[in-house]
Amino acid sequence: EYEKKTTIILARAVSMMKNVSFLQKVRRKQTDFTRNRKVGFFTLLCLILRMIRKSTQLELDEFRRQFMPEEFEATTYTKASFSEARQKLLPEAFTLLNDEVVQQYYEIGGFKTFLGFRLLAIDGSVLEVPNTKENQEAFGYVTTQVKDFQLARARTSLLFDVENNLTLHASLGKFADSEKNLAKQNLDHLLTFPSPGVRDLVLFDRGYPSLDLLQYLEQKGFAYLMRSSHQFLKEVVGTTTPDEIVHVMVTKKRAEKLAAKNVVVRAGEAFVIRVLKVMLTTGEEEILITNLSSDELPYEASRELYNKRWGIETRFNELKNKFEIENFSAQKPLSIEQDFLATIFLSNIASIMEEDADTELKESQRTQTLKYDEYRINKAILIGKMRDPLIAILLEDKPRKRAKRYRQLMAELQRHIVAVVPDRSFPRKKQP
Repeated sequence: EYEKKTTIILARAVSMMKNVSFLQKVRRKQTDFTRNRKVGFFTLLCLILRMIRKSTQLELDEFRRQFMPEEFEATTYTKASFSEARQKLLPEAFTLLNDEVVQQYYEIGGFKTFLGFRLLAIDGSVLEVPNTKENQEAFGYVTTQVKDFQLARARTSLLFDVENNLTLHASLGKFADSEKNLAKQNLDHLLTFPSPGVRDLVLFDRGYPSLDLLQYLEQKGFAYLMRSSHQFLKEVVGTTTPDEIVHVMVTKKRAEKLAAKNVVVRAGEAFVIRVLKVMLTTGEEEILITNLSSDELPYEASRELYNKRWGIETRFNELKNKFEIENFSAQKPLSIEQDFLATIFLSNIASIMEEDADTELKESQRTQTLKYDEYRINKAILIGKMRDPLIAILLEDKPRKRAKRYRQLMAELQRHIVAVVPDRSFPRKKQP
């Protein structure tokens, strides 16, 4: 059953990549990808997935030698040809592929929930992009202390399932974009998916609470839990019991501020917010706000629930340090978007493979006496080893051979395991 999860999902991805209607959706012009080329549309997608980190002539030659040996012997394919071909491809190709993978994952079922909710987290980060004038204009920049020295930067936001380690959607925006607006883009995209059959609960860090975001979440029907700063609404900060319902009245001044953000709320209306005050082990008081009742979220579970948000911090760490998402293969904005979204897609495939491999590992260790209670597949090894086998699986037409290649990869991963040590944390350093 578990092995099928990855093989079914990859088979679905391959089917989509070879579908003519998909090609028509993601080419920039109707005349693109209409002629027979040395490297066609499907192979171009595989090339980008394999060469996200670098696209040197050596890498191109190695790809063709390994996966297209007959064509490699007969023809040449230059880096300039590759660069030209990828400019015909909309970055959304990898968003659509990711959508397919995510929806298929929940269709298969057996996914984890918490208190009956699909547990999602939203957070943002700043990405370094190649420091060209074109990228400064496309994404924005920061100015260093050295006079007039500008560095190109982009802003990203993830919507992440923390229990199942999947990025449901990722937005890449301008450095000046609001994280709240990028969060809304992610949630709007989520609303286009079929329902997984359970309610969603979205976790936010303390940079997100605002009346306009609360209004958006209420209107769209999302349950939320947010950490609030001690400078947020006086009604929230001023509660005197650990678990309290407050009514935040919309004053004329608040209504005007909301109207400036195109949020229509009449003065005199009220937001109903549940405020939870939780003591941390450090002795610091944490303020959490939610629209869940005490029946849906008991006070005792609130701290554990909020701490689940840590999963999105781990994913950012992986993306930056293991997938090297800021190490782009090209300098043009279009290629940067392709690399970014292709990496999101790859990170999800890695998570599904990891789930399968961990399940097989647990089965194989059930009767063994072990030093630690739990072991997992070494994710860094998985990320390092998955790229070539994944491309081989995608390019394999025969289902049996595809399944055999997948089993070989699973067997290799079983050789690289690490003990799970509880209560370890690695804080993510956020850029300003």
